[in-house]
Amino acid sequence: MTILRVCYKYGIRFDQDYYVSRHLPLAATVFGPHGLKNVEVMRVTATPDRSKPHYQLIVSAYFESAAGLQNAMQSPQMSQVLADVQNYYDGVPDVLIGEVVPI
Repeated sequence: MTILRVCYKYGIRFDQDYYVSRHLPLAATVFGPHGLKNVEVMRVTATPDRSKPHYQLIVSAYFESAAGLQNAMQSPQMSQVLADVQNYYDGVPDVLIGEVVPI
């Protein structure tokens, strides 16, 4: 299983209501047909040493395969998803792609 992780930096404007009500459904319409299995949204509330967290929100989208994620990222509709970021976030999120490691 392949994971797309999007990390929104702490201290930058982030409209969580817009993100949940508008952006996530938009992204789901693009990713869904390409094997999106599950989405997790984590609001970061603390760090072990009580310092400010690097991120305020981390989103993990799980795909059946790397090919499915790649197809979604190359979809013509992906430009709409990327253009929508400015409506809820004033920065550039960090994006990570990886695999689930069986344990």
